[in-house]
Amino acid sequence: MDSIHRVSHRANSGEDFYLLLGDFLDEFYKAVTPERLEMLREPPERMEAPELVPFLAATAHKLSNDCGFAPPRWVFDSHCYLPGGEPHFGCGAKGNLRLLFLYKSPPEFKHRNLFVDENVLVRV
Repeated sequence: MDSIHRVSHRANSGEDFYLLLGDFLDEFYKAVTPERLEMLREPPERMEAPELVPFLAATAHKLSNDCGFAPPRWVFDSHCYLPGGEPHFGCGAKGNLRLLFLYKSPPEFKHRNLFVDENVLVRV
């Protein structure tokens, strides 16, 4: 079973973060609640890119809220927030796309100063 922790571990080993995240989301959406809770239980490893742990924390926080269960406590740890106060915009957004992300970003991401598309966790 995949997990938030495993995504970070494998990304730290050189695998593509966003492919791993997509695979994780596919498994999460197919899983039942006990499995989902287990997939979010363990926090991610520290990662080189400063936005990735906060991104995984926001992901776990939003998925928990969407599924109606309490988010794991680790999502509120200080290292799960973007350091330095500078916002991070997904997709290298510039100009009007930044404005859109400021407006549409899910609260769990905004809370961590991460601005992304509202559909960032949607899989098709």
